[in-house]
Amino acid sequence: MLVTGLFVATALLYAAAALLYLAHLARGVERLERRTHIMLGAAVVAHVVFLAVDISSGRSASFEGIHGTLSILSLATVIGFLLATVRYRIAVLGAFITPVALLFFLASGLVHDVAPVSPAVRNVLLPFHIGMNVLGIVAFALAFGASTAYVLQDRKLRKKELSGVFRRLPSLDVLDGLSVRALSIGFPAFTAGVVTGTLWMVRTPDGAPHLSPAHFIGLVTWVVFASVIGLRVLAGWQGRRAAFGTMLGFVCALVVLAIYVLRPELAS
Repeated sequence: MLVTGLFVATALLYAAAALLYLAHLARGVERLERRTHIMLGAAVVAHVVFLAVDISSGRSASFEGIHGTLSILSLATVIGFLLATVRYRIAVLGAFITPVALLFFLASGLVHDVAPVSPAVRNVLLPFHIGMNVLGIVAFALAFGASTAYVLQDRKLRKKELSGVFRRLPSLDVLDGLSVRALSIGFPAFTAGVVTGTLWMVRTPDGAPHLSPAHFIGLVTWVVFASVIGLRVLAGWQGRRAAFGTMLGFVCALVVLAIYVLRPELAS
């Protein structure tokens, strides 16, 4: 009962913070920005308390199941966003990032874990694999938020709507630069996650490789982000095209998580 109550309270605080960020984006009232930070801080505290109680109950003791992974992914996404706001004036991007964190958190309470893996694989590969994927997806979430804001800002600029939301969003250069920095962190981490996932995949009892739908879409996600980064370097991609590619890559990552949530039998 206590765990359920803390889960609901944390979800409501995240939802309230997301609504306040959206209101701040739409209206630009200064006091709303202060309230969003307070509300999101309260959500982080509630989330930490929830995790502590959840761990003590034994349900997420190792964070090796999808339940614990999604919960920590939600918290890490918010913390990553808050750390980014220390260097960049991007508080308004909470309108795009906080709903993603809320989605991760809600999903963590709705899923059943996939089948357990062997102790040998779990002890050697799984913690590192999960940690790298979490870091990669957190960075991709920040890049997604910046790219979404970039597309919206660019659209406003093309239509010459130079007031309202346009003035509250960061400049195109700031948004593109933030996306590049997030990808430079997320892609190596996600690559390490893909490599360890591939090693995990080939360590089946009969030694034969097994490519599940989740693994396949994970590889597609890697290819999309690798293409975006490669085209940025080799073809000078930037701006809208890079933003749309980043958004597509993050959607692919969400599809992988959705498979674990909705069809766990397809993830192993």
